[in-house]
Amino acid sequence: MRSFALWYSANSAEPRKEATVHINLWDKVVHGKKQYCFDIGLLVEDISEIDCIYLYAPFTLKKEHIRDLGGLISNNQLVNAIFNENYTTTDGEPKKLIVNGTDEKPAFAIYALELESQIKLRACKRNSTSTGTIIEIKTKSIVPNKINRYYFRIRIQVEKEQIALINDAIKGVSIFSNQFTSTEVIDFRLNDVRSCSEELREQFHKGNKFGLLAIHYLILRDANDMIIHYGKEINSRMLENDLWKSYIDNADHNIIAYHIKSKAEKIYNSDSKRFEVSRYIESFSDLSRFQYQKSTNLILTIYILGVLLLGAAAGVLGNWISKLIGL
Repeated sequence: MRSFALWYSANSAEPRKEATVHINLWDKVVHGKKQYCFDIGLLVEDISEIDCIYLYAPFTLKKEHIRDLGGLISNNQLVNAIFNENYTTTDGEPKKLIVNGTDEKPAFAIYALELESQIKLRACKRNSTSTGTIIEIKTKSIVPNKINRYYFRIRIQVEKEQIALINDAIKGVSIFSNQFTSTEVIDFRLNDVRSCSEELREQFHKGNKFGLLAIHYLILRDANDMIIHYGKEINSRMLENDLWKSYIDNADHNIIAYHIKSKAEKIYNSDSKRFEVSRYIESFSDLSRFQYQKSTNLILTIYILGVLLLGAAAGVLGNWISKLIGL
């Protein structure tokens, strides 16, 4: 019930479409409330014949919670940072930025989606009491010109209270300390449809499943947070604030990106003299825990006021008892 899901529809029975998925997860505070941002990118190896791409998010969304990032990452340095490659770019047609190919990797187009005309939302039952959202990305109108590899990237911004896959547990609150330790547990899943509702499973199996070549999952955290990780192998790096400040809101502090990845299995074909996919990624899951310190000045103030009120009440009660017994 906590899993994201990804599939597509096509107007022909062509071979399975291949794709690579990028997920960035980070948080921010807006008007005193904590929000999480899921930046989800999809590099489709061949966009031709695909009518729609579907992404299920396990929480309720509205259009104002979604932002296209295709135009934002058009600057060359940000492209290289996101893909961790040394690419060059060329301005393409309107709404497209061409990322030039290398000896090892072919070129692709970063596409800027129009939210009003190319993105549609519809509710999908998550369980008996709550709903998730299917994000429908309409790609039928895209006409590839020489380059069929296309990259889409959107940001989903949602308040903490709406997310079941992220949980906080607070401990160590003391009247002698102005901080407490919070442990945040993140249970991220993609295409774990066994745990999803019957309605979603029906939608997922009715569509076409991408042949997933790789999944790159980045958790962006304050450098002071301590990670306790139970999942796959993890790599980390410090982000350059000057480079990422246009992409990450309020990136005025040190941020570490924790990178968890999964890749399809490949074997070497001696006839074609190249590696070929023997098994695609069918699903992905990762459980991570982070501990961080948070100021409790408000709680400390409430404790002090409570102690003062209790002291005053005790004094009044003592005087009343003294008069009652004639002392």
